[in-house]
Parts: sequence; C-alpha cells; structure tokens
Amino acid sequence: MQNQNKGRRKFMSNIGLGSLALGVGTTAAYAFAPKKEVVANNAVSIGFITDIHHGFCSDGLERLEVFIKEASSRKLDFIIQGGDFCYATEESQECMDLWNTYKGEKYHVLGNHDMDKVTKKEAMDFFGMEKNYYSFDKGDFHFVIMDGNYIMKDGKYEDYANANFYIDQANRSLVNPEQIEWLKQDLEKTDKQTIIISHQAFDEIWDGWSSPSRFAVRKVIDDANNRTDYQKVVACFCGHHHVDDHSYINNVHYFQMNSASYFYVGDGYGSDGSRAMYKDSIFAFLTLDSSGQISIEGRKSSFMRPTPSEKNHPDAPRLSASISDRNVNFKKK
Repeated sequence: MQNQNKGRRKFMSNIGLGSLALGVGTTAAYAFAPKKEVVANNAVSIGFITDIHHGFCSDGLERLEVFIKEASSRKLDFIIQGGDFCYATEESQECMDLWNTYKGEKYHVLGNHDMDKVTKKEAMDFFGMEKNYYSFDKGDFHFVIMDGNYIMKDGKYEDYANANFYIDQANRSLVNPEQIEWLKQDLEKTDKQTIIISHQAFDEIWDGWSSPSRFAVRKVIDDANNRTDYQKVVACFCGHHHVDDHSYINNVHYFQMNSASYFYVGDGYGSDGSRAMYKDSIFAFLTLDSSGQISIEGRKSSFMRPTPSEKNHPDAPRLSASISDRNVNFKKK
C-alpha cells in the first residue's frame, strides 16, 4: 500500500457532492455476492487529479493547490494523482510539499513525463513509492495501480528513463509480461470488486494512442470476470490522453480523465505555445457504491483564448476543458 506521508487560484464551481443512498445487510443490495459477510454497504469516496505537468505548465502548482484545498474540505477515503505529476527533480519539491499537506491517504500513478529527466527508480524515490505497480483494498473495493511505462528495445522490455520513450508508438506505453502475470494473480486473490487505475489507456478511445498492451490487459480482465459469478473488474481509469470520455467494453467501464491543465495541440495552435490551456484547474471526485453505481463529480472550465476552435485545430470538436459528471451502473451477473 502506497500511503504517502511525504510530501492559487480561485475555482469557478461550488458543486456539492450529494450523498448516495446506501443499503445495508442483504446480498440483494449488492452487485455481487460477497464472499464474506459485510456489515454495511459503505461507499468509497476518492479525489482524482491527473496530468498537472508541474514544471511544464507555469501554473501547475496553483492548479494542484485548488485540488488539495477542495479535497481537504471533504471526507474522502483517499486522493490519487494519475501520473505526469512533476519532473521528480529538486525544482519540483514544492509540488511534493504541497501534495503532502493533504492529511489523509494518498497514492501515486507513474506517468511517462515523470521520467523525462530521471530514471523510474529516481521518480519512485521522489514520490515515496515502494513499487511501480501495486494494489490495496478500501471498503468493499480492491484497487489496482498499473505501470504502462515500458519500451521495447532489442526485443526486451525496458523502463522509461530520461525521456527514452520518444520512439514509435508500437514500442512504448507497454505493460511488461511480469506485470501482466502479477495482475492475473492479484485478481485471483481478491473477492472484492476491482478498479484498475493506470496512466495510459486500455480502451480504444483515440485509436493508435492507447497502450499496445491493452489487449493483454483486457484478456486478464475478461478472464477474471468470466471465472466469477459476479463482475470482478468493474472499471478502469486513466489519464495521459488529456480527454474527457467514457467507453464500455465487455461489461467494464473505461474512463478517460482529463488533464488538470491543458491539451497539447502543437505549435501554432495553443494559447500558451503548444498548449491549449484550461482557464481553471480541473479534477474529479469519485464515489463507488457496491450496490452497483459509479458517480463522477467533475470540474468544468473552458479554454483560454485563442481556443483550439479559434485556431482551427483539426481535433477541436473532440476536445474539452472539463471532466463530465457521470453516473453509471456496473453490471450485475
């Protein structure tokens, strides 16, 4: 368990998180048949932020501060950052110090740009991570944190390190075979319904940029679900792609969580160089209810001008400076 004890800007929205109706006692109240008696059906509440890009975005610290302030005002089970947090160098210590002002449990996911200037081991040491992929339980749910930061070089899997991942897409954003086997065994060991969190996507949104390992990961997920009389893996969350989207594959929900900061549009298209910046920090609060519901309370902003539409960016219709509110049910078998 990666419970980290290490360690300015106004936000436009004051949306409150409504309490979900919680059932107690009977198996019928659940989306699955628990293997152990559960006294109460308690929801799990999570603060989720990803792709802050401290050091690349000049106001990354301010965007993180908005999140930490809001998360600290709520009763959450934990917060998590989904990768591309900071460069993991001395200049980013202010980012870690701010992150660690949060008093509750907090977790890290490794993103590719966290290794732009350091090795993976150095990034892990900076974040205080014992393992680059790991799992933990919270309430009625099991959480799996994965690491898609491997390249294929000369037929071998190698860690991302010092920006070595700027190679052909087919040979990067990979999950190594040892981790695939670990995932299989980890899912076999738990009776809880499971949420998988990664930096890179395992679905098909924006085809060509999802992890090339997505088929292997999804096979493990499908096999785990087919072996049980309940839906074991119910959802996957990722960052990395800086989009706001949702897909549903073989009864599993896949959520693309938008960046806190910007969308990379390339030179000539951005409001700040190659970046189409969001006016406000965006993040989300997740509520997982074992009776069968996932609720996302997202933050909404807009693009700074000139916007991608004003710049005639070819992908402008698909871009959003928000994380959508969503309420989805996960399948009951």
